[in-house]
Amino acid sequence: MWKKGTLLLLVFIFIAMPVSATPEIADLQVDQTRMKDWKELILHCDLIVVGLTDARHQKYPTAKRISAGQLVNYVQDVQIERTLHGSASRRVKLLSTGVEPLPDASDPANLQYPGPLGEGQYLLFLKKVNRTDMYSIVGLWQGVYPLYDGKTVSLRGQGFPELNQLSIRDVADKIRSVRRSSGR
Repeated sequence: MWKKGTLLLLVFIFIAMPVSATPEIADLQVDQTRMKDWKELILHCDLIVVGLTDARHQKYPTAKRISAGQLVNYVQDVQIERTLHGSASRRVKLLSTGVEPLPDASDPANLQYPGPLGEGQYLLFLKKVNRTDMYSIVGLWQGVYPLYDGKTVSLRGQGFPELNQLSIRDVADKIRSVRRSSGR
């Protein structure tokens, strides 16, 4: 009987461990570290993709508040059109943090807590979120480049000018060059 009880306990522990090791989405924190330049942005990524987003997302209120409101974690799907670095399935889950109620556009909280992306096509620089199947954007807005007429758009004051108005082929060339010169 002792062996049977021990065996059942071990089975329970091994079955329960993976579930308890997965963090709750509301408890996750998006890395807000800003990159010093576009080369560091490239080298810091696990995944660089061209992808499509739509307005759909799930929200997970956190226990944290700032003066502008409550922090909320969002998860949205990105449909991958092209992978420039790393390996990804056709869809990846993107984690971001925003504020509710949504602050005025001029509120600096929007820079630190951007929330989900709007519908569109983007070049995204992504980092895997530890212990999850999700990714977050590297450097917050530094890692987001909307595509317009097949060219990147560097967001004023946030994106890197060296990555502005580039074709996807030009971006792929820059990624290869930076990674090759760094030995990665």
